[in-house]
Formats: sequence, C-alpha cells, structure tokens
Amino acid sequence: MKIRFAVYLPAGPLPVWVGQLLSACQALPGVELATVLRDDEGLPAPDWADRLDELVFDRAPSPLTSVAFGIPAGVAEWAVGDAGPMAAGNWLAEQACDLVLDLRARPAPIPAGPARHWSLMLAGRSAVDPLAGAAPVLAGSDTTTIRLESVSNGHLIDASLGASCSFSIRRNRRRAIAKGMGMVRRALQRLVRDGGLPPLRAEPVCAPHPLPSTSARARFSTLLRRSVARSAVKAMSREQWGIALAFGEDICLEPARAQLIYPPADRFWADPMVWPAVGEGWWVFIEEVIYREGRGTLKAIRVHRDGNWEAPVPVMARPWHLSYPFLFWWDGALWMVPESGANRNVELHRCKALPDQWEKVADILTDIDLVDATLFAHDGRWWLMGNVTEPGADKHDELHIFHAPTPLGPWQPHAANPVVADARFARPAGPVFSHAGKLLRPAQVCVPEYGHALSLRRIDRLTTCEYVEHAELRIDPGWVPGIACVHTVSHQSGLTAFDFLTRRSRLGFPAGPLRRCAGTGGQG
Repeated sequence: MKIRFAVYLPAGPLPVWVGQLLSACQALPGVELATVLRDDEGLPAPDWADRLDELVFDRAPSPLTSVAFGIPAGVAEWAVGDAGPMAAGNWLAEQACDLVLDLRARPAPIPAGPARHWSLMLAGRSAVDPLAGAAPVLAGSDTTTIRLESVSNGHLIDASLGASCSFSIRRNRRRAIAKGMGMVRRALQRLVRDGGLPPLRAEPVCAPHPLPSTSARARFSTLLRRSVARSAVKAMSREQWGIALAFGEDICLEPARAQLIYPPADRFWADPMVWPAVGEGWWVFIEEVIYREGRGTLKAIRVHRDGNWEAPVPVMARPWHLSYPFLFWWDGALWMVPESGANRNVELHRCKALPDQWEKVADILTDIDLVDATLFAHDGRWWLMGNVTEPGADKHDELHIFHAPTPLGPWQPHAANPVVADARFARPAGPVFSHAGKLLRPAQVCVPEYGHALSLRRIDRLTTCEYVEHAELRIDPGWVPGIACVHTVSHQSGLTAFDFLTRRSRLGFPAGPLRRCAGTGGQG
C-alpha cells in the first residue's frame, strides 16, 4: 500500500523538529508527502522565562528552536490566506491525500477532509505549542504523556509515558517530542505494511494533573526553586550504587534479608548478574564506574558460601561505556551480552574461562541504541528484550522485543514494537525467570527517577505479533533508611543479588542504619 499524506502547519517560523519529522517520513518506503497546508495563525514567540529555560537547559542546537520553514521541492502548498474559494478539504481531495497530520497550535476537524486526521498532543496541548509539556512540570506530576490521536474523535493511535523533568519545561517537551516523532513514523510504516493500524496496547494510565498558572513569572519561580534544590542535593551528596546479596536456594524477593556491599567512595557497582563459580560459591558480574573516568567497565566479584567476598577482578573494558553484563547458557557454553548501546550495537560473547576470558562471536544487532538486552528461550524461539531509544528521548520509556531461532540470529523485530511504552515498567531489570508457575520479567520503575524500584511483570502472552504482561509484584527501596533506589535482580541457585542506590554525603560514610546492614561478610 502507498500512503500520500499532508501536513497542516502554523504560519511563520516552526520548530526544527517539524522539518526533521517530515524528512524522516518522506524517506519511508511507500510514503509520500503530497502537500503542505499553512494556517493563518502562527506560534507565539518565546517569552523571557522560556528563553532562560533554553539558555540553561536546552542550548543550541535544539530541535525546539524556531526557524523559517521551506516547502520541500515538488510538494504542493495551500495556505489559508491565498487559497481563494477552495476549502482545505477540497484541496486535500484534489491532492488525493489519504491522511493529514495536523500540527497547528489548535488542531480542528477539516470538513470533507481525509478520514485519517492525526494530531500529536503533549499533556493536552499541540506538540508545537511552546507550552506543551508545561502543565505536568508545574503541577509537580511525576509523569508526562505524549499521544498520537485522531482529531475528529480523540481516538488514541499511540501513546508513550515518561518521567517528567521537574526542573525544565523545554527538556521535558524535547524528550517527549522525540518519542512522538517515532510514533508518527511507526504509524505510517504500519499503514503501508498492513493497510491499517493494530489495536493499541493498553494506554498508559496516570492521574490527571491540575492546570496551574503558566505565566512566565509562575514558570520561572517554580523552575528556579527546583533547580536550586537539585543543585544543593548534588553539591552535598553523591549517588552511589552498591550490591546486596541474599543467600538461599530459591530466589529472594525480599531484599531486607540481604547483606550490603559498598564499593570504595570513588566509584559505584551496579547491574549484578550471578553465575556459579567452579568449585564453590558464585561470580557476581557487575558494572563498575569510577567517577573521574565516567565510563562503565565490567568486573566480577567472587562470593563464597560463608558470605565472604573478594575484590572485583577486571572482565571487560572498551573505549565506550559497558554495563548490564547479561549471562545465559546455550549450546553447552556460557554467553554474555553486555550493554554497548553507546557503540550502537548488541554484542554476543562466549566464555572461554571464568570470569575474565571472553571471545566476541558476533554483533547480533547493529546500528541501534538498545540498552539492557535480556535474552531467554520460550516456546521454541529465542527472545531479546531491551529498551530502544529515539534520538533525544529518555532510555527508560519504550521496551522492544526481537526474536530469532537461536541467539546467533537472525533477529527480527516484534510486530507490535514498542510492546511497552511506559517508564514505570518498560526497562529491563535482570533475567526473566519462572516462579510459582509464572514467567516473570523484572522491570525498572523509572518514575519519579531512574531505577527507583523493581516491578515484576507476569508475561501472559508472547508471540511474534502479540505481547501481554501484567503487574505481579513490586519491590520498593527503603528497606533500610537511606536506600533510595533498587533496579536489578539476578538469581542462581543459592544466591540472589540486587543493587541499591544511596545518596552518600560528600562529608563521610553513610550513617548508622546503612553501616549496620553492611553485614558480617567482607573481602576474603
């Protein structure tokens, strides 16, 4: 099927992202931009509060910057001011348009226009509106939702929920719009491929936020207060991830039972993945980041059955960031898929000797920003889950699935990608496992902040074209005062590992309760 689409734009300068979106859509096979319609109403100019927000948090080049818009070569144009007697609907019919994407500040039905009439709405405003995304930030809402919807009846076509940026409206808007651009592209691709759009996965549900004052003074005072508070917290403390170990044959879902392991003050340890060691005990593979270097490498901690542990040994380092050392057994060997999204690929390594001898076998996915790749076998196929990021968007919001006959591929995208578009349970948080007859997927709760908690998701249906999951259990931080986040869980017989975040005072070691929970084990 071939799709001819139109775009209805405000008069005057437009945000850079509008031109980027149209160029990306024109590049899709089977998609043609037939005409551009221009309204007689332009966008309001940014006020002083918006310009300050831009100066501090959204410096050039920014996709939100307004520029003169040029009509692409070969594309017909219709404008309200010089259209003469021909109405917009008649013009669209004459141009044989199948669809119109309405990016006006106030999208409205077009009499006699195409049945498919879409708008991109951000927190109740058109995405081109300079105040789009402001309401949830000013109201103190943890979440912001962007929606691709039908103008005529409000029918939802796609939606994605992310954590709100509490200190910058422009940053909040920019991240959401990056996802919205992906929604438009995906919807067009599905129309070309299938001739229609599939039923929407469950819409993200969040509490409605009030409509606070959006005056420049109100915006400035709110964002200034939050920015000062944020800066004060960063100045007085440093975020540090550590490892928690719970001993026992079955998986532990109560981290309060675990002993805490703290790294040295100049680094953090996160993303623990457990594997049995030769002889006795376990290797706990981790991401290590030394603060002054700012780049993740992989290491492994030897943990003994008596609770003692040994200093981490180097496992893998690259010029780019590595983390999430995912482990699995297949074809008589141990394999690792480390996160290497910064290099835009997904690497597969085979173990030659534990813990530090690994041979790269293949790049199983390339030219993709995918984080936290999690593999497992199910119903005769291999499945790879990971968050794929639209350029400029958060990495926490949209879960994609790929499937293949073996871990070596070829890997094919799931027909319903992204299968989850909700930062409260999209991003993987450790290996998929069976428990009490249920297949459970650990997911990160990235609201109100990255890696805040764990949500165990029960996988109810998984095929190459369907995916259904529901909440089974939530594991929150705070089981010891001072623990602010928990975002990974991994288990092998006898040992469960979590990670945990504390905000460590720059003046000294964590206070009493955390010291007492560090346990009796130590480096052997």
